Amino acid sequence: MSEPLEAEVNEEIRNQQLKSIWNRFGLYIIAIALFIIFAVGGYEVNNYWNSKVSENESNLFDSAILMIEEGNEEGGYNKLIELSEGKTGYKGLALFRLSSESYNKDNFIQAIEFLKRASEDSSLTKKLREFAKLKAGLILVDHGTVDDVKNLLNDITVKNGPFAFHAKEIIALSLLNNNMDLEAKLIFEDIASDVAAPPVLARRAEIFLK
Repeated sequence: MSEPLEAEVNEEIRNQQLKSIWNRFGLYIIAIALFIIFAVGGYEVNNYWNSKVSENESNLFDSAILMIEEGNEEGGYNKLIELSEGKTGYKGLALFRLSSESYNKDNFIQAIEFLKRASEDSSLTKKLREFAKLKAGLILVDHGTVDDVKNLLNDITVKNGPFAFHAKEIIALSLLNNNMDLEAKLIFEDIASDVAAPPVLARRAEIFLK
């Protein structure tokens, strides 16, 4: 068989094979192709939407802070309230700032509530969520009960995460503030004797023990 004729026969065989495959699986191939097109398209649209939302919320946050700094506290506060219902990390930042604004106005209960909301905000990292709890715990030392502080921070101490010793220190401060010196002393001793404790916290614990 000459080479041109052989090539022609092979081409015909391939065409027949492709036709057979298409007849059997053509609908599936189309479905898969459409799925890929819509998946990629949806991904790009979603990225574009998230980018636009993030940009808008960034501008809103900057605008709110500028208004507060320029003396329009009510306007800036209202923008932060709006942003606290947002969809990006600026929602968490707004909650932190709202807490600070409330605290400065001696509205301690509201300051704590904003921080609790931040601690439950999935748009924030785990560390920021735990940091929100620590800030709320510090406010509760003077404006809450020992049980309030323990209920808020006990899970951080149990998990032995990066803020475990900070949480223990805040609980000890709350105990001291409520004249529960012996219990506070036990926690300070635990911090001071633990080699894993951050040096600055260990030194502070030793000062409280003197």
